[in-house]
Amino acid sequence: MTTQDPESSSEIPDDATGMADEPTDPITALEQERDQFKAIAQRTQADFLNFKRRTDQERGMVVRNAAAQVLNRLIPVQDDLERAVEALSEDAPDSWKDGIKMVVLNLQALLQAEGVTKYEPAPGDTFDPAEQEAVYYQPTTDQPAGAVLSVVTSGYRTADRVLRPAQVVVAKAPDETAEPSSN
Repeated sequence: MTTQDPESSSEIPDDATGMADEPTDPITALEQERDQFKAIAQRTQADFLNFKRRTDQERGMVVRNAAAQVLNRLIPVQDDLERAVEALSEDAPDSWKDGIKMVVLNLQALLQAEGVTKYEPAPGDTFDPAEQEAVYYQPTTDQPAGAVLSVVTSGYRTADRVLRPAQVVVAKAPDETAEPSSN
């Protein structure tokens, strides 16, 4: 009887055929399958939580945008009522004056309760296009170019956005408007 040398054996070990990835023990196979399903469940749960967070953020954004649209519609009414109070004649009945002033105060209180504040840039402030709208550029030497000269209409904002920019007159250097003279 001849004995074969183990090194010269023609048998190929299991790890060389790729069979090592598949466990031969059924318990190990079940544990691997369990771990795979657990990983899938964890990823799915994380995806769901991210989806829920995104939809909550989007819902909040929709509510804020809807509220801003309604508030934007109320601002011109506020302006009109303030002009009405200023235009009341001296011979108008006191009941009219008091009634209109009461409506103005109620509307102001409503806007304040919704977090809306009125703002006006001061003359001499630097023009800020994020919060102001230039309705006219006036040549002047009294203020530097880009400074607010006067406010045409007040602006309104909430904590996170400008609802209506303040409309302002902005200074510009006089030499920018000079036309060449023809001789």
